[in-house]
Amino acid sequence: MQHVFDISCLDMHASGAKQRFLSLYSEIIKKNKNKNYLIIYTSFKDVKKYFNFPNVTFKKNKFGQHNYINKIISIIYIYFYIFFIRYKVITIEHFTLPFLKIRSCLNIFTIHDLRRLHFSNLFLLKIAYKFFFGYFLKRADNIIVVSHTIKKEILSYFSKLKITVVYNTINLDLFNKITKKNLRAVKKKYNLPNEFILTVGHLEKRKNYLRLIRAVDILKKNNENINLIIVGQDSDESKDIYKLIKKLKLTVNIKIFSNLNDFEVRCFYKLSKLFVFPSMYEGFGIPILESMASKLPMVLSNTKVFREITENKYIYFDQYDPLSIAQNINLATKDKELQKKMIIYGNKRIKNFTLDNQKKIIIKFYNKIK
Repeated sequence: MQHVFDISCLDMHASGAKQRFLSLYSEIIKKNKNKNYLIIYTSFKDVKKYFNFPNVTFKKNKFGQHNYINKIISIIYIYFYIFFIRYKVITIEHFTLPFLKIRSCLNIFTIHDLRRLHFSNLFLLKIAYKFFFGYFLKRADNIIVVSHTIKKEILSYFSKLKITVVYNTINLDLFNKITKKNLRAVKKKYNLPNEFILTVGHLEKRKNYLRLIRAVDILKKNNENINLIIVGQDSDESKDIYKLIKKLKLTVNIKIFSNLNDFEVRCFYKLSKLFVFPSMYEGFGIPILESMASKLPMVLSNTKVFREITENKYIYFDQYDPLSIAQNINLATKDKELQKKMIIYGNKRIKNFTLDNQKKIIIKFYNKIK
């Protein structure tokens, strides 16, 4: 008898989904040594190192996930592999769409957000995405989401679904073990300024970097010397971002770093003075946890999920207004007492997202549905 995790969507690049799987699901396996697990993967070959347990086996999915044709071929391949596997499958958890429901076992689906449906402006496209999400969500026996905000959003479109909230988690030890020597080495390696504000996320449209860049321009024109560091991989808005930085003559004030390893990213957090998160839409927001772990004050976009995670204790701006972003960055950099309050709150709040807390919820979930 086996429990299957299909992580074909995860690759070698760092991501919130990958971090979540590595931390939470290793706990499920360690807690249930008497159960057998099968992990199906594609390019994330290092998964074997992270899940080197006697009760885990691996199956490489030969078909990549870089386009929907490959994804469709991939899920057909997985379906027939599971169908003909010589052990009985009890549960299978899917981590991306589309998937084929395997009727002989319980099908679990983890979903992080409804971004495609959220951002579809064309009426017919919205109808198509609503049908797409509804079709698969209704075929899952159980659904896991990363926030109550996303749970409410899903239920506003599709009712009568079994949804469990399991927050993302963070390993505080990884931040606490960073030394001053480590920080000096990273600062020197990347020639970082003495003071800078930080934002983290791929260079995609929903991250809202164009308005953040315009906010930095407003601050510069008001004689506020702000250095912004963006950490993220290239994506659909990369060209526009680089073009705007050049157009506004902000190449000295704004630097973009890609392909950092996880340790270096944590050092960037520790070296920064303020974290800014201008995103227009998120299912959760792991950089908020990473900022709390780094004892950083934050200014955040006025989104429901950010307010949920932070319990309305930080500074929030209108994410569609560069002036609002600029004013709140300026407030956060000048008000020392406000910075102190945010850091004290973050030190308390982060305990809710530790692995010890969240693993209890997901282990209870799996034990309940077995």
